[in-house]
Amino acid sequence: MPHDFEVLVTAEEAWPAFEKAILNAKSEIVAGFRIFDMRTKLRSAEARAVGDDWFDLLAHVVSKGVHFELTVSDFDPVVGTALHELAWMTVRQGVALAEVTRDTPGRVSVTADMHAAKAGGLPWLTFLPNVLKRRNAALADLSPQELERQAVRLRSDDLPGMNTVTHHQKLAVIDNDLLYIGGLDLNERRWDTKDHDLPATETWSDVQVLMRGPEVAEARAHLKTFAQACTGKQPPSAARHLKRTLSTPRRIQFPFLSPRSVLTEIEDAHLKAFAQARHLIHIETQYVRSTPIAEALAEAAQKTPDLRAIIILPALPEALTIEDNDGLDTRYGMALQNTALETIRNGFGDRLTLTTPVRPVLADRTSALTLCGSPTIHVHNKVLVVDDTYAMIGSGNLNGRSLRWDTEAAIDTTDPERVAHTRHKLCQHWWFDPLSPDALSITSLQQHWQSSISRNGVVRPENRTGFLVPHDLQNHADLAQPLPGVTEDMV
Repeated sequence: MPHDFEVLVTAEEAWPAFEKAILNAKSEIVAGFRIFDMRTKLRSAEARAVGDDWFDLLAHVVSKGVHFELTVSDFDPVVGTALHELAWMTVRQGVALAEVTRDTPGRVSVTADMHAAKAGGLPWLTFLPNVLKRRNAALADLSPQELERQAVRLRSDDLPGMNTVTHHQKLAVIDNDLLYIGGLDLNERRWDTKDHDLPATETWSDVQVLMRGPEVAEARAHLKTFAQACTGKQPPSAARHLKRTLSTPRRIQFPFLSPRSVLTEIEDAHLKAFAQARHLIHIETQYVRSTPIAEALAEAAQKTPDLRAIIILPALPEALTIEDNDGLDTRYGMALQNTALETIRNGFGDRLTLTTPVRPVLADRTSALTLCGSPTIHVHNKVLVVDDTYAMIGSGNLNGRSLRWDTEAAIDTTDPERVAHTRHKLCQHWWFDPLSPDALSITSLQQHWQSSISRNGVVRPENRTGFLVPHDLQNHADLAQPLPGVTEDMV
């Protein structure tokens, strides 16, 4: 493992490392997450020595004089009621944290920030009847106590504002020295081990990085300024090493649902890396829905005959398999992904491996949570490795929302030692035995994996060599619903 750069696969690796970094904080913790629940149980022995959960850990650290500043994403109270409640639960936890640590003014700051972008007048009027219906249903389902303490913006007498954008980043800076960044939020739903031995509804593959370097100061500056930058009232902080997505309200918003994209650094970095790839592109992602990404991959394949690709992704979107949501947004996302994957496959042909992880046990074959007769593993990773020359890990998926709308943060590297470490950690995660040189080499990996993955798809679970089986492009394809004229950046 290279000095000052550690790739952490699943919460089993990431959370203990994060806990120990927090425990060792001397002066300051600055963080931004989509979800951060202080009830999350502690996993490391060092952290459990001071308490049972993250509230106890933070109380211990703040009591030593460390400043704690956290911004979580707030969500549209009508469209995202449950997430809105989670955000304000975290705010209440912050208030309690300040009380139990006898906070001096400003030592604890926990805020829920709603992105400033809203639907313009025209789309607002179009969607208003449906939004009002959803708000009335939500109001009927919640108690007065929940409305007052959790869904704090749902009971407003004002007409709903239709907030269309969120902060999707997951990062923390400790003492302006150490950066923790990737795709993993903090709550019990995100807990999983590298063995993925939980039920399919509870699996959660994800990746974080714990590192030092020039990215740390850039991440801290971003965390201190992104909320104001998203209002359009000040420019984004400068960064050469940190990669971001950032948007603001448009100057003339009336006809638009979408915000104004200000930074598309994560998308730009992907496109540049694809164009420079010569042997192997390795992607692990929750979604592949972006037309520019799909077309750039296909173009790279056509220009470079030796270029091969592996894409690891879930069998189906979590909205369908876990949340049982087959609404129009889910179905539109499925249609976009089907089109994108077909574009990529047409570009690469048999030089492309599309694959999905499953647990090596039998399951109900009729369930949407089953593939090749086994329970699926939910992939939430957001990583890219190109040849031996480039790696990126962050919070952004390969969909328009992550690449153009939501606030996202990632780091990339061209350091050969860091790239090699990243590739080995990602690759070994999916296989049961140590990988051979052919299974790791950029010139033979795809062919080697394709053979093993194809075999895994037809043998009994106990005879598989790893978690990966072939991705099924026809899986629930009948649910996919194209929406011509609707921006793909919505989903």
